[in-house]
Amino acid sequence: MKTCSYPIAIIYSFLLLVSQYSCNFNTGNSGSQPIKATEKKSKGKIVFDKEIHNFGSLKEGEIVSYSFIFRNVGGSPSKFINADKSCGCIELHYSEVEIAPGESSTVEITLNTSGEWGNLIREATLETSEGEKKELKIGAYIENKQFNILNTQQ
Repeated sequence: MKTCSYPIAIIYSFLLLVSQYSCNFNTGNSGSQPIKATEKKSKGKIVFDKEIHNFGSLKEGEIVSYSFIFRNVGGSPSKFINADKSCGCIELHYSEVEIAPGESSTVEITLNTSGEWGNLIREATLETSEGEKKELKIGAYIENKQFNILNTQQ
């Protein structure tokens, strides 16, 4: 006696189809796209190439600038929301636009040496939207003729 495997194959295919449909129905997935796990993005994280710059020797009255380069190495956009500087002799220039993950930008510090003399170190502290605080420092030796004259008269 011969057995026919054709009806069994049809029943097996039907059961697989019903099983697949019921799995997709329960998850809300139509079966055309894979289900993605919920991705949790990390916070934005600002990293500077360097955080200290020395201008070397400058003459009193010179105005110089330096651009600190940074990159957002985190998983979310980040931006600077607050800045504080240690003295009125420096100015900060930075974008208030969010920096996307992987993108770079700069913070420019301009130093006005008018009225300054000797070794000079100044700081700027920037706070990001993620709560990070970054401190940038600039340094220089300022040659001031008036200070040198007063110093030699004593």
